Amino acid sequence: MSPVSNMALSLLCVMTAAVVRGLTGFGFAAIAVIGLTLLGSLPEAVPLVLCLEVLSSLMLLRGTWRVASHVHLKRLLLAGACGVPLGVWLLTGLDSASLSIGVYLLIGALAIVGLARLEIPMGNNRVGGWLVGSCCGALISAFSMGGPLVVAWLSHCGLRAESLRATLILFFWVIDLVALGSLAAVDAIPGGTALHALYLLPALLLGLWLGQRLFLRLSAERAVRLTQWLLLLLAGVGLSKRAWS
Repeated sequence: MSPVSNMALSLLCVMTAAVVRGLTGFGFAAIAVIGLTLLGSLPEAVPLVLCLEVLSSLMLLRGTWRVASHVHLKRLLLAGACGVPLGVWLLTGLDSASLSIGVYLLIGALAIVGLARLEIPMGNNRVGGWLVGSCCGALISAFSMGGPLVVAWLSHCGLRAESLRATLILFFWVIDLVALGSLAAVDAIPGGTALHALYLLPALLLGLWLGQRLFLRLSAERAVRLTQWLLLLLAGVGLSKRAWS
């Protein structure tokens, strides 16, 4: 594939992921990391998506602190920070191809759980929050994704749509920053990642704007289910490509 085609597909991938993020408050990393991994490699895609995640969260932070669930947010953030070192070890210590397959399987499984509306067995209590938060911290730093798991857990906590979205935005913003700092500390961010993120910034901004406009027109439940179907489709494409390569 030519560099021009690769960049065009990267822009399309990021814009699609950003539309979903602006609409639902989650899904950007999972969609973007699958698309960018198909165009490159997981160790390249993860830091790039984390940079874009931080930028997208900055665009969405306005008004979130007022409506977020601070009790759930504090618990998730503390647990997430504890899980980050494990994710960094996975990304830097294991084979990239095997990790990519793991990403596709995990995203597909989480999408199925969401579509089936299965209840997470760890429950919506304090222990559940720590388990979900630590797992997501590891997933974010290793794969730059963890949204479906957090959404599935918070959805069973009885939060309103606005509170759920705000809590997710704040959680991802902080944990993405912690993950980026940890990857930088072990020299696991490829050179040129920041410049690449700047090239993709216009697609990110356009997608977020479109997603926020759609947020005013679509119900939260319908938006989440459409996102889960998209994640399932992308996971299937990724696994198919690995099977034929």
